[in-house]
Amino acid sequence: MSKKLTTIFIVDDNRIFRLALKADIEVAFAKKPIKTHLFETGENCMQEIKKEKPQLVILDYNLNSLVPNAADGIKILDQIKRECPETHVIMLTSEDHIDIALKSFHHGASDYVVKTDTKFSKINYSVFNLFKIIETTDEAQTYKYLSIALSLCIGLLVGGILALQLINPSILK
Repeated sequence: MSKKLTTIFIVDDNRIFRLALKADIEVAFAKKPIKTHLFETGENCMQEIKKEKPQLVILDYNLNSLVPNAADGIKILDQIKRECPETHVIMLTSEDHIDIALKSFHHGASDYVVKTDTKFSKINYSVFNLFKIIETTDEAQTYKYLSIALSLCIGLLVGGILALQLINPSILK
């Protein structure tokens, strides 16, 4: 895996779950430089999202157990996608309903994990896959820029040769 720093936001109103998930991810990806931020509400997350521009947000669907008026995960997902469309979002929920999964994907979630006994391994699997997608996207962008630079160099070289031929036709004979 790449050694580029990856910023992860974990947004869940359950403090113990947030801390446990952070620890589990940091252990599972110990060789990858990760910077993890924890948020109790989506509103707190959105205050930091422009500043940090995380590559990944792990977002709970229900965020109002402690703050009754807190926005739900779908509203926060919409805001994240508006502010940072390139950020990947894993939606978490304790409700195993296909409607919630479909709604999450419709709003731009990259993955959907139900909080069951195997939630940490499922989240880590999803995080691993998203890291691979991020790295592949970064590599594709690098190759795109290299091919553009190479094309420009070849164009300049051919243009220079043609200009020399026009200025002094005998120079290339």
